[in-house]
Amino acid sequence: MEEAIWMAVCEVLVEPGDLPSGSTKAFVRVTTWADSVETLKEKVSRYLSSYEWNLISIEAASPIDESRDYSEEIADMIARTRDNAKAIILGRFYSYKVS
Repeated sequence: MEEAIWMAVCEVLVEPGDLPSGSTKAFVRVTTWADSVETLKEKVSRYLSSYEWNLISIEAASPIDESRDYSEEIADMIARTRDNAKAIILGRFYSYKVS
């Protein structure tokens, strides 16, 4: 498969104190160049590990739909990814606490 810009919703485990909420788990939207979900997972896992964070799961992943209108935040992530073949762009973190 040819490389394209992919977007995924990833569940991430971060170090204590890294998120303002105090939580260590969050969902984050990610954009990067990939040719498969496996490639995306590998790239995101390696990137997160540089912060001592871990990828828990990928909830949704697919190549972006060029005909779709995205929110300003997501469109910016896509544009930044498009301009850099090595980009891995993390969006806003949505933290949660396990009860």
